[in-house]
Amino acid sequence: MPYHASVMYPNDDDITFDESYYLQTHMPLVESIWKKYGLVSWKIIKYTTALDGSPSKFLIAANLEWKSEEDIKSALQDPETPKIFADIPNFTNKQPITLGGPALS
Repeated sequence: MPYHASVMYPNDDDITFDESYYLQTHMPLVESIWKKYGLVSWKIIKYTTALDGSPSKFLIAANLEWKSEEDIKSALQDPETPKIFADIPNFTNKQPITLGGPALS
């Protein structure tokens, strides 16, 4: 069953975020390490406002699609996975909030 993981960065007043680095360096790093484990695709969403027009609680999110929950669990155990997390300070001063779950449809 497909599994989705979301990595969301808070839209705090003091956040810094280098979108160019994130898209051109960080996400290719993620793909290079995790694709062999069943990472099917990823999309980056930039949140400008909430649907009611208020400021969004999140600035940017990565949505990663996996073949299965077991695949992401295996990827997280890869000896190169710490490189992904160590790269976060290169594009932002905030830690992400992560969520994951199976696709229901």
